[in-house]
Formats: sequence, C-alpha cells, structure tokens
Amino acid sequence: MENVGNNEYGTIKEIVIKDKSGNDFKMIEVDGVYLLPVGEELVGNKPEVHFRQIKDFKIRDDDVMICAYPKAGTHWIWEVIQMLRSQSTEYNKQIKEKQMLEFGMLAEIDQEPSPRLLNSHLWPRHLPTEMFSKKTKIIYLLRNPKDTIVSYFFHISATDVTVKYYGTIRDFIDMSLYKTLPYGTWYDYVLEWEKFFETTENPFYQFSYEDMHENPAEHVNGLAKFLDLRASDELCKAIVEACSFKKLKKANEEIKDNFLKYEWKEGVSIYREGKVGDWKNWLTVAESESFDKVTEEKLKNSKVKVRYTL
Repeated sequence: MENVGNNEYGTIKEIVIKDKSGNDFKMIEVDGVYLLPVGEELVGNKPEVHFRQIKDFKIRDDDVMICAYPKAGTHWIWEVIQMLRSQSTEYNKQIKEKQMLEFGMLAEIDQEPSPRLLNSHLWPRHLPTEMFSKKTKIIYLLRNPKDTIVSYFFHISATDVTVKYYGTIRDFIDMSLYKTLPYGTWYDYVLEWEKFFETTENPFYQFSYEDMHENPAEHVNGLAKFLDLRASDELCKAIVEACSFKKLKKANEEIKDNFLKYEWKEGVSIYREGKVGDWKNWLTVAESESFDKVTEEKLKNSKVKVRYTL
C-alpha cells in the first residue's frame, strides 16, 4: 500500500486487494472509496491532482450529468440524449468517455462546446462542487446487481492495460458480495446515491436499465421532457431503433472515434450482450441465492427496487 498524495479528500492511496484465489486487484482509494487506477497517460495528471481538479471543475448552467454504477447502461443513455439534442438519429462521433470526468482529460472537457453531457461512475462526494451549487440536472440509472456484476466482470477481464485483473468470475462475484470493487460494492454505491437524492436540490431523472428495456420510447420521451427538448413520437421511436444494442455496437466499431481501443483485448469491446437476465447463464444457484441474501440484508431499510426480469 502506497500513499500517492494528500488533498481535500485526505490521503489518496494505492491499494491491492486479493480475491479468494489470491489474485491481486489493484485500485486506488479516494475519500474512502476504492476506484479504478487512473493512468497519468490517460488523464494527464497524477491521481491526487486529477481528483482535486474534478472537485474544482467548472460547471456550466446547461451541463447535464449522467451518473450510474459501471455497466448500468451509461453508453446507451448518453447516445439517446445526444440524439434528442440533435433532433436526429445521427450517431455522435465521440465516445461518452470523452466527457467522462474520471477518465477524460479535464482540460479537453473544459473546451467541449455547450451543451455538454458529462458522465461519471463516481460517488456524489467526488463530483464537482459547482454541480450542487448550480443545481445541475442529474440522470441516474440503476441496473440489477446480478446482471451488473456479470457484465462488470467481463468488462474488467477484457481490458488489457489499466486493470490487469486475472481472477475468475467466481472470484469476482465473491469480491462484489463480501469485499469491494472499484467504485465500491453495488450496494454501497446505490445506498449512497439514495441518501443523496433524499436531500438534494438538484433536479434528477431516476430510472432503471430494466425499465428502459421494457418501455424505451416512454423513457426517451421522459428524458426529453426532463431536459426541455422537443421529441415527437416519431423521433422517439426512431431513436429507440437507432439505439438498439446491435446498432450501437456497430456504430462503436465503424463510426466512433474510439481513443480507448488500445485498452481492450482483441475481438472485444465495451458492448457485450446488453440483455436483462444474462446472469442466469453465469451465476450458480448458490451464487444467485447469495446475491438474494445480501440484497435483502443491505436494502432492508431502502426504497431501492431491484428487477431481475422484464
């Protein structure tokens, strides 16, 4: 364990956690939360500088922020909103990471034209202070923990540069339930955001990945209203079609300026299955029951609703 800097968070530390099979999982701890390592070559600064700059990052009046735990559908919603803003089904050539606070060059994000669509997996405590004083609109997306963790494992194991975690899905599931993962456990993350929404003055639109799958046109229209954007029924239906999983995956491969391609092992990308219920193909009965037990325990005093099917 190595201290890499002090700032208003306290100490930022490099952490190595071992899974149940003894595999190393390298993370950094920022303000009590474990996060993915942030490479200086990616964000242009050392972690202690980068995260201080996130807190101090200047927010514009027309910024919108998408917040979600990893693998909850941020890419999907980012594309939907870009199309609503452009009033077309043309794909934005950027990938959403270009405006992602923890993995983007903040100086470059600062130069993005308005209106910006910022996004992050960070906890409220890490986000720009001006987000709260300026009452920035927040879009918050939730996905059930079983699908989330399965998808998160395949994401982590498919990256070849930043993380280098070599545990199995069994090891990863155990970490997610009984230890921690980058961005904390799913449960700690959603409970922190639930607490935040109980007191915030920020306008927010909150829905689930499963809701979006079940009623996509309804939520495209709901997002348009939340953002004060025009959206005919025809445009909403067209955006739903253009933002289907297969079409977004194709656009990511053929249209996007994907500056993070080097992160991925050959033949894989950010898009894998995009389904509700894929966890049934990967979790054992015992693991599924463990999720149910931990979910019941962790959310016993929460209003968070979890859906595993449509």
